[in-house]
Amino acid sequence: MESEYIDSMEQLADHYFPSGNWHMVEGKGGMNNTTMFIDHASSRYVLRRYETHNEPEKVRYEHEVLSALPAVLVGLNTPKPVKDTKGQTIYVTQPVNEDDSRSAGRIAALFHYMDGRTPQLRTTEEIFHFGQVTGQLSAALAQIDIDLHPVYPPYYRLGQSYPLCSPGRLEAFCAHPPEDFNSIADILYRIGERLGEQLMRITRLVSLPHQLIHGDLNASNMLESADGEITAILDFEFVTRDLRAMEPAVCLSDMLQTVEWNGADEKQCTAFLQGYATHVQLSDQETEVIPLLILLRRIDVFMHFLSRYFEGIDDADVVIAQAKRLDAGLQWYEKSGPLLQLLCRRIFK
Repeated sequence: MESEYIDSMEQLADHYFPSGNWHMVEGKGGMNNTTMFIDHASSRYVLRRYETHNEPEKVRYEHEVLSALPAVLVGLNTPKPVKDTKGQTIYVTQPVNEDDSRSAGRIAALFHYMDGRTPQLRTTEEIFHFGQVTGQLSAALAQIDIDLHPVYPPYYRLGQSYPLCSPGRLEAFCAHPPEDFNSIADILYRIGERLGEQLMRITRLVSLPHQLIHGDLNASNMLESADGEITAILDFEFVTRDLRAMEPAVCLSDMLQTVEWNGADEKQCTAFLQGYATHVQLSDQETEVIPLLILLRRIDVFMHFLSRYFEGIDDADVVIAQAKRLDAGLQWYEKSGPLLQLLCRRIFK
């Protein structure tokens, strides 16, 4: 492990526990953060360092939502930020020494540890419970109104989220891709041919009901007990005000992995939506656009990694994988989207 990484995380642990009487254990991080477990005084904590931005207002918004959730969300745990000796829940790292500024300016936060394991979500009963939890969280988030302005834009504001992927540049990229993308030139051409129409439809979504959403609910962002009960929801890093129906659409997007609608898809989607409907009833207008919102999720992911390619962060292979996934998503939308629409109508009638 690189010394800068260790130094920086040790510096953070010392900030929260100045006595130095702590023990660090490597945790499971992700693409957006580095995570370590800190044992101190018979308690365990989760230390997170944000790797994709150094904007305190983003973390501050997350913490404001987390502080409001316990009052409206019963029976589910959510992350609880820990205050440092100065009473703050956000800390910006400082250089380890005067000659080392590589670790300066990154944001960190400490949370109370929550025990549990990652749900598998394999059976219809587990997926139904996942839907219930999603609906329960959505109903709770609808009751929260905080003074801060959301930092992350809604999913449908693609131009605001990804200014490097303007419609003109995206069209040019798909029509005349760089040499590194010759192997998928036909796929990019199909994307370019189909994407414009869907982007126009996405701009019309603004009139639908809005509220706070988690925006990234999946098995990796939840914990369950030994008996399979989902007990906690994690990682509110991207919480923002968005379309209410976007929350279940994100969950469904991760479930649907094939182009052709099949019995397994219908079974899983039915279980999830029935569970979700025990807490939230979507309007007719919302149910009609669920397939489009699923496609929006995949467009968003593609633009995210294409932007990172334009910035020189990711190489072509990453974009190629996401282009194939978006191509499959566009095919799914045309072939299977109407069947999911029918299912949504039956459940939310």
